[in-house]
Amino acid sequence: MAVLLSAAPLLAQADNHPFVIAAYGDSTTAGVTGSGGRNIISQNNEVSFLQQMLRAKYGNNIEVKNHGMPGAQVSVLVYKEDNTPMDWSDRMAKSDADMILINYAINDARINFFKDKGARIETPQEYKRIMTELVQGAKAHNKLVVLQEPNPICGKAEQWNVWPYVYQLNEVAKEQQVPIVKQFSVIKQNRDWQSEMSPDCIHPNEMLYKQKAERTFEVLSSNFDHVFSQHSS
Repeated sequence: MAVLLSAAPLLAQADNHPFVIAAYGDSTTAGVTGSGGRNIISQNNEVSFLQQMLRAKYGNNIEVKNHGMPGAQVSVLVYKEDNTPMDWSDRMAKSDADMILINYAINDARINFFKDKGARIETPQEYKRIMTELVQGAKAHNKLVVLQEPNPICGKAEQWNVWPYVYQLNEVAKEQQVPIVKQFSVIKQNRDWQSEMSPDCIHPNEMLYKQKAERTFEVLSSNFDHVFSQHSS
């Protein structure tokens, strides 16, 4: 996929400040997984694995900050609980991040399916609109942006129908010319993929989190190797 790297010259200047990646997402970004009959936030999550992989290749000057929020849908970044707008562009202007990772879709689909009372309902089209706003707002402040597909879900949760959101996410990636990490269909290619999920069939186990991190690492290193190399320590 062709990727616009207009911000790269601003970032690709060797210095000692860490290259900061801010990962925004839901509980699968936070690292929720099943353990001992309940869900916990594991330290062995995609974001932590990703930082380990990036540091192994580029040095310790890479920092990945985890902004994952269990239960969150993408609108949490642009609307307050009372449904009044928040200024994502202002947040990006104040952010120390050089790159933004975005991973939402599961809760967006869940809330739309159940039409949760008092929650902000996001159709796939509304999800696309918000996701586009996030990408454009981040790019306007010279942030590199990478989108991440959600992992698939199974069992009773499968009826939430995440696929239309995955489709719209890929449309945003094409229209905004940013990389996207393929997770949804790739994970499903493994016939036994459900065995790598937590008992709730929504969250990955630690092994699958590591596999997700490997795919994200490949997208980042293939698209932005020259940028990371400038920050190698």
